[in-house]
Amino acid sequence: KTERNYLERVHDEAGQDSRFVLHFDPQTQPGKGLKPSEVVNRAVDVQYRITRSAQEGDEEEGDGGPDQYVWAVFDRDQHNDIDEAMRTASKNGVEVAFSTPSFDLWLLLHFAPGLPANVSSENNQLVRKLNAVRHFERYGRSSGGKGSDSKPKTLNDAQLTALWAKRDNAVRLARQLVDRCSRGLCRASSTKAEQGHHWSCDPLKRDTQTDFYRLLELLTDDGRGRAGRERRGDG
Repeated sequence: KTERNYLERVHDEAGQDSRFVLHFDPQTQPGKGLKPSEVVNRAVDVQYRITRSAQEGDEEEGDGGPDQYVWAVFDRDQHNDIDEAMRTASKNGVEVAFSTPSFDLWLLLHFAPGLPANVSSENNQLVRKLNAVRHFERYGRSSGGKGSDSKPKTLNDAQLTALWAKRDNAVRLARQLVDRCSRGLCRASSTKAEQGHHWSCDPLKRDTQTDFYRLLELLTDDGRGRAGRERRGDG
């Protein structure tokens, strides 16, 4: 899937300099079709293994210290278990990179000249705009569509190179989208990678927003982003 393609490129480009290592839960492979609650449950299992290994002194699994983070990455799509996933993640210390309507929004922000209009659940609008970007003319056209498991979208090398070059623009616009909260309660944190949504902000009522910028900030920031290991479950 596109999320994994993207993060693998981040690891290739910045892992050595920023001193982090990405570990993907082997049970959350592309095409598995996991629901958000299932993704979070996998992430909770990883969190538990890290904690247990730290208690047992298992260095291979990790030291369980402050430089290890567990993230769950998923989209709004048409899932009906978003609330459950968010509650479980919060209860168990799992960070969430949630995009609505989909991860395609995060990709588009790399090339957008300004904030996109709210698209509600009309993800096709995002894909059409991406198709107007060089190297993305065929993006999504050979897949089974948003959320498809049989033919998931992928990112090729040319697309990933273009995305990496424009990552700062994506972060800037994603932060502004948080500030555009319709209730006026959410503000992107001045501290990189920190949560910007107000505790009362209902994820199901967010329109055209993505928290993926937080994960990118964590991984690539010279200060906080210098994590020992990054672990995540993705769906």
